[in-house]
Amino acid sequence: MLLLLSTLHVWNAPLRRKTRSRMLKRHFDNFVTKLIDWWFRIATIERYLIGAGVGLLIAIFGGVPLLLELLRFVLGAVPEGIVRFEAELETIDVLIFGVALLLIVVGLAFASARFVGEARAQSKLRNIVVEARGLRDDDGNPLADTVAKHQKGAVVPILLDLRNRLDGQVIAPESALHEITSMHRSVLQNKKGGDRADLTTIYGGLTSVPYTFLTGVLLDDEGRIITYDWDRVLEEWRKIQGPDDGAQFHVVGVEETGGAREVVLATEFSYPIQDEDLATTFDIPKVRLTLNGMSSDGHWSQQKQNRLAQEFLEVVKNLAAKGVKRLHLVLAAPNSVVFTFGRRYDKRNLPEIVVYQYQRGEPIAYPWGVSMPVAGLDDAKVMRCAEPVARVD
Repeated sequence: MLLLLSTLHVWNAPLRRKTRSRMLKRHFDNFVTKLIDWWFRIATIERYLIGAGVGLLIAIFGGVPLLLELLRFVLGAVPEGIVRFEAELETIDVLIFGVALLLIVVGLAFASARFVGEARAQSKLRNIVVEARGLRDDDGNPLADTVAKHQKGAVVPILLDLRNRLDGQVIAPESALHEITSMHRSVLQNKKGGDRADLTTIYGGLTSVPYTFLTGVLLDDEGRIITYDWDRVLEEWRKIQGPDDGAQFHVVGVEETGGAREVVLATEFSYPIQDEDLATTFDIPKVRLTLNGMSSDGHWSQQKQNRLAQEFLEVVKNLAAKGVKRLHLVLAAPNSVVFTFGRRYDKRNLPEIVVYQYQRGEPIAYPWGVSMPVAGLDDAKVMRCAEPVARVD
């Protein structure tokens, strides 16, 4: 047994050395990268002072002596005038050396003061990173790791895990609502004692539409929020930023609601919503919002998302003015869009809203939804559909 352990130890020694070597190389590369990044980030005055000092040192210890040696090699002897110049230059080398050192010291002092100031400022910054997982039983790349590469300050990860270990299926929505509420409490707890100006909430996830919309409703008031989404092509987290392509919603059915108190709002951002699927669940007037040129990859602009959320809200306001008291929202959109729409939904001045989960191929295509804590409702609730929702005038 001892012989076996000794043999394994010998066999593993090269592997351990290679591992240590890779770790040292990675640390060295990281140090060099940060050093280069720091050098190009420091202010121009510091860089000029240090650069001027180094240039003078090179000149007195490298430039002139090298030139004289080159003349001696080419000419065989240095002219008398240059010899006298060399002697005079040696008398002021000490002065030049002192000036060069002074420039470098002052430049390093300025850079160090700036570095310390930035470090103190960054130590106050906190990024509350909420990552929601719910549709795929795959841990993937943590959002917190991506955020740490791009955001200044400490990263505080909060994982909202709504998975049931059955890939692609959603069960026990009541338990999920409890988890989402607990996540919100965790966000509030982590923000206690900090200046709001130093706090940033960052959200990214892949969960069912009702859960994502509810997350947006709850996080709406938590100050500055940055949104990420999962890029399926690149297979990595990607920040929602970029130009607005100007696409707008085409709205149909608002004038045909006929004074109904409840209305289905079918919002098509990335995929079409079929009438036959809606008919399995709803027997009430339908209003459609269809994005011109709908696409599952047209959501990488926060400006666009905010503008379309406002268009959505204008339709809701119009329906409220016509007497609608409850909306049944069916939304086909990427996760970040659903989150943005939830954030923008006015909790006080708009009708009640139930956001539905789609189940392809089921007798009732939208078997349950979540009633949002808006319009005077204190808590989110699961609404199940055993039969189509009938019209109430």
